[in-house]
Amino acid sequence: MTITRNSTTYEKCLKYAIVFLLFFTIVTTSCKPLSKINDKNIQTEIRTADDLKKLEGIYANCFNASVGKIIHIPGNGQSDTERCTILNQLFRKLPETTWRDSNNKRIDSKEQWVKIALRSKKRLTLSLYHNDRFIFSKIVHGKFKNGYFYVRPKVFIYPFVPLVFGYNFERARMSISGNDLILDYSVNRWGFAIAAGSSDVGHVSSIYRRRN
Repeated sequence: MTITRNSTTYEKCLKYAIVFLLFFTIVTTSCKPLSKINDKNIQTEIRTADDLKKLEGIYANCFNASVGKIIHIPGNGQSDTERCTILNQLFRKLPETTWRDSNNKRIDSKEQWVKIALRSKKRLTLSLYHNDRFIFSKIVHGKFKNGYFYVRPKVFIYPFVPLVFGYNFERARMSISGNDLILDYSVNRWGFAIAAGSSDVGHVSSIYRRRN
């Protein structure tokens, strides 16, 4: 009886280990490296970790120019302009106040601004404003590497077959070019729950104007 019970436990552990390794392999090998996303002609202003101070400023939450594409399946009607805001690329979950005002009206991302403040060489504070009205602040963790502030990757694996099954892998980095914020973002996300599923796959490099 003991041998059977131990054997069953071993098989369960082995199954989850295989699922984890499979997802980890898929995610890490299919997400395009950030270093291969942006325009090679773009010259960044950050050379050392001390230069991260140059990230500080107020920027439009909506990009001014962008290359690349994020494919969402099934389509949810969200445009690239809405999907590729600074906040949507850096945070998995955002409060409802980021997209609805006190009158329950949807906020246009073109009316939003993001203030970046350097807390340390490994932490930034991002504050969202709707026009001049403060909405919320959140800390971003990361580190300096090759002229960029690399945001801590967001990795999640859901191996709870058959209820929830999927993975999420996101990477982002920021730098300054001239007076603009450069944000490179890569995502590989797939999930299935009971009878529905969705996915986001792709990469974009976007430019956000600094507010004068």
